[in-house]
Amino acid sequence: MTYEKRSAQLALDASIVVQIALGDIPGDVEFIPLKPQAADAEMWADIKARWPGRGLRSIGIIGLVGSTPQCALKEPLDSQQMAALAAAFSVYTAALFADSFMKQSAAAEVAELERLYVLEDPRAN
Repeated sequence: MTYEKRSAQLALDASIVVQIALGDIPGDVEFIPLKPQAADAEMWADIKARWPGRGLRSIGIIGLVGSTPQCALKEPLDSQQMAALAAAFSVYTAALFADSFMKQSAAAEVAELERLYVLEDPRAN
């Protein structure tokens, strides 16, 4: 199967997808969000500001299908590069889930307080 077909299928199947850009220095990796929310103009500007001099090149995508990370790569990577990529993606998804949890937690707290506010005060009788 070609890279184009593998990457298209992974993009459809995964709940989280990022484009992978590797730099010239070992361990230099940049993730560009594609799904669930693609990079906006501000994020692109930030990425472009960090880009010069790093020799970054797109090597493929990585996504989370269920609870399993999967890659579609344009070029083969050695085991050390794959380990670094897996560790970086693990940190990325942990940060993404933490942000999502904090937003959901705040909304749940407000909803619970609103529910309590409409209850009748037993002391009023």
